[in-house]
Amino acid sequence: MYNYDAEKLRIFFLEYKEGEYKMKHIKNMLFISLLFVFCFAKTNDYKVSKDIGISVNNDRPVFVGDSIDTADQNREEITLFLEDFDGGDDAFPGDWNTGAGWQLSTEQANSATQSMRSPNDASTLGGSWDLLSPEITLPGLGEGETMGFSFWLYGDTPDTDGDGDDYLDDYYGISIMDIDALAWQASTFDSYDGNSYWCGDENVGGYLDSWIQFLDMPAFTVPAGGTLTADMKWSIEDPAGASVGGSCTDGWDAANVRISTDGGQSWELLNTNDRPYDFSCGYGWIWNTDEYDTGGSLNNVAAGWGGLQDWANFDFDLSAYAGQEVVVRFAFGSDPAYSTLDDGSITGFHVDNVVVSGVLDCSPETDCDTSVSGAVWVEQFYDYCDADRPGYQQWENYVAGMPFNGNVFMDISDFAEKTVIFRLQSRYDDNDDGSAGLGLFIDDLRVFKNSGGSFPAPINLVGESLSQSVGLSWSDMNAQGTEDFAFDNDGFADGITVTGGTAWAGERIDLAGPSTVNSVSVFNINDSDSTITVGAFPAFGTLFAGDPEYTTTVNAVSGQWTTVDVSGWDLNNSYIIAHEFNSTFSVALDPSGSGNNSMVMLNAGWDSWPDIAVPNGLSSGEWGVRANITYEGAGVTYNVYVDGLLDQSGLADNSAVVDELTNNVTYEFAVSATYDGGDESDFSNTVEVTPQAQTVHEESWDDGTAEVWFNAGSGQFTGVRYSAASTGEDVVRFKWYQQGPGGAFYLKMFEDNNGMPGSETYSRVMAGSIVDGWNEIDLSDQGLVVSGDFWIGTKEFSSTQPFGIDSDSDSGNSMATESGAWGALDGNLMVRVFLDCGEDCSEAPSCTAGDVNSDGTINVQDIVSVVGIVLGTITPDDDQSCAADLNEDGSINVQDIVGLVNLILG
Repeated sequence: MYNYDAEKLRIFFLEYKEGEYKMKHIKNMLFISLLFVFCFAKTNDYKVSKDIGISVNNDRPVFVGDSIDTADQNREEITLFLEDFDGGDDAFPGDWNTGAGWQLSTEQANSATQSMRSPNDASTLGGSWDLLSPEITLPGLGEGETMGFSFWLYGDTPDTDGDGDDYLDDYYGISIMDIDALAWQASTFDSYDGNSYWCGDENVGGYLDSWIQFLDMPAFTVPAGGTLTADMKWSIEDPAGASVGGSCTDGWDAANVRISTDGGQSWELLNTNDRPYDFSCGYGWIWNTDEYDTGGSLNNVAAGWGGLQDWANFDFDLSAYAGQEVVVRFAFGSDPAYSTLDDGSITGFHVDNVVVSGVLDCSPETDCDTSVSGAVWVEQFYDYCDADRPGYQQWENYVAGMPFNGNVFMDISDFAEKTVIFRLQSRYDDNDDGSAGLGLFIDDLRVFKNSGGSFPAPINLVGESLSQSVGLSWSDMNAQGTEDFAFDNDGFADGITVTGGTAWAGERIDLAGPSTVNSVSVFNINDSDSTITVGAFPAFGTLFAGDPEYTTTVNAVSGQWTTVDVSGWDLNNSYIIAHEFNSTFSVALDPSGSGNNSMVMLNAGWDSWPDIAVPNGLSSGEWGVRANITYEGAGVTYNVYVDGLLDQSGLADNSAVVDELTNNVTYEFAVSATYDGGDESDFSNTVEVTPQAQTVHEESWDDGTAEVWFNAGSGQFTGVRYSAASTGEDVVRFKWYQQGPGGAFYLKMFEDNNGMPGSETYSRVMAGSIVDGWNEIDLSDQGLVVSGDFWIGTKEFSSTQPFGIDSDSDSGNSMATESGAWGALDGNLMVRVFLDCGEDCSEAPSCTAGDVNSDGTINVQDIVSVVGIVLGTITPDDDQSCAADLNEDGSINVQDIVGLVNLILG
């Protein structure tokens, strides 16, 4: 257990020094490679649920909460490590270190029966509790690959801010340790002469938080009257005002010197009269293990120096150890609250010229056999459990994009080829003034590798059915040129604002290969001019970066487009061009745009704007952001896959024909791209296509969009009338559109009986693998042949899902039964049929029998048209002739007029 005081975890707290107060900043952690801001607080600036306002005509705001949904990940994910905690109790000793504040639990589990729980009860109050994974050796990464982690979370810790002061009470954090990441090194940085031993990191010019680092001298036998001398310098956090409730803390980051007589099994403090230790209990030790706290096994070595000390020579009396073999250790520990990243003047601990006359002489130049050990924990992020955050009182997969601080993308690529340990740390204050809960549950910790991160796949794959083959085409990844990328229609009716802070709105540019943004244009919908920031956000695998790679400002003129030259914004593959907006400056939205490219970043991650807008009843559309871009193309070749198997490779063009397929069999197609160097992307979107004879035609009355949904009821029938050639046509496929997946029904076919469904000619049960939307079933092997008018439809079960009706038009060809009696439906039931007219398609109808004027209905106007044809006052075209020859005898005469009258009268 690591005791702590919530005061230590505030963004700011007062530290008394030399009679005056100063603000102490809890560090903004700079990850060496990820460069993300990390801070310990739940403040309004970092709340995940931020309000969005949409103003229509600048005066009618509507407020909604934003989404924490993350971008879809479509790269291949290879699991490297997965722990579900279901191996039984015997699986964990020696592997997972649970400590006192974590336990294997069956009370909650995401998978199987067990998870790890940190209870929120009296046993954990006022403590910080670690769950440590076993050592995990991570593989290397190839070109374009990244590595990440995820876990499942159930959080029932309601005391996140029980005292209402906007600072966290109970929360949790994730950190990772590279077991070989040791800070002590030979360096010329601030050295005594030549090289000195330095406990620091060259990348940051000093030290980071949560370090505990040891530099051990080789063992030696202490001579009589022996004295150890060492040149030392340190520049570390000042200990003034240090206090942490519930612990012995009276100093912050700490350095000291120790000695062991049992080969490092136990340690004692070495003191010097040159500078006594500044404090007796350093939080830099306690934070890393509570054994340094009162009563702990290391409390005797918890003293330390802090503040500033220039190079000086220090003497340590070893006479009490005369004749014993000893090891001398120089130790450094840092707490989680202040380091070089917060103050560039504090740079760490330096040692040189460690000498015991006649037996020891250690400096980097003497090639002394020193050894280093310790731990460097790299904080990933922290989070909390309330209704605004993931996993609140329910299991949720915590994935990239969910953290609102630190390593937002949960990317751990920097740990490739290293052996690491994960630390999941729960932290509870000393009360439950915000209510107690079950605690924190963790399950299914997963480490995985993403392939193809830098090798985009082809997009917009479409397929065309041919006879015994399929034609494919997709967007050209090798296209080159300069053009304006504009997704709006210049019809800006809405303005979007945020009620607090700033956000970004932009357009996603889907390109492959290098490109250069030449200029960016912004439409200012606001009533006044304003200077705003525009930026370019590169893709991070399949996610987009949370920080812009390039920025500039635009002096946006009210009510018009403003263009800024940004020549030199060189980017690769997809990215987002965006501008900031806030509570006083709205981003312009064109609701007539498709919304396929509009993106928004309200907090740490990017979302598709329609995903935010549509569920909340707001306008979709495209932002008032355009760009002029020169693009070079990716220089790829293409590969075609059929049902997951490679069919063609090395294609230069963005189209292909797949031959030797079987008609009326559905195949799945996908395309990948191969880059220079041989790296292959993931698959494109997949399409399912059914090759069929080119004599096959799809018959339909609907326009493909359902305005209403319909059920006839259990035991009742529906039917849609179609016409086939008088010579006969094969029924190849049946197609229908339904609301929701599943359900079952009978597929029925009927003869036509004077414009009504007549005798039943075919029946089969439809069940299993039925999806929401369009469905198809192959009927080519059923031997079904139709001629003239016929009906195809359904008989419903109680489980039958509603069918779509296109109510925008009504051809008069859809019917259903009610209590067994047939009646007309308003609109076109979305039931279709595929017919094959065979070798001779000359008689294949291109009309609706009786609808002579092709207005979608059969009425008196059609009788007038037929009379005109019979009298010779109207010269019909082929379609009119087809529709007017109602009895299909090859001539248009009075008999057709009589038939049409009967059809109308029913």
